[in-house]
Amino acid sequence: MPLPPPPGAQPPPLWGDEPHVRGLFGVRVRELTAEARTLTVDTFARPEDFVHYFKKNYGPTIAVYRRIADDHAAIAVLDGSLIELAGQFYEGKAMKWEYLIVTAKVRR
Repeated sequence: MPLPPPPGAQPPPLWGDEPHVRGLFGVRVRELTAEARTLTVDTFARPEDFVHYFKKNYGPTIAVYRRIADDHAAIAVLDGSLIELAGQFYEGKAMKWEYLIVTAKVRR
């Protein structure tokens, strides 16, 4: 069974939210820039391939599937939700994933 995150840990997707990142740095930085960019991912031919990959290789997803391993209905719901999520990002045979580049200068 995987260990729970430490107290105060926040989900990694929040690092893609500029106001959240600014709040984390607060007054410790004198200048912060954030730029949204897009990555084209053509590794997965279809949403189901995306789900299969994340079930086998991405720690948080692996942990959730282990936790519900005996609940076939929950697995089916999660599979369907992930397929739907992946499908939202497909354009043709590739997915478009947005990410945030953050550059900060520390106060001295």
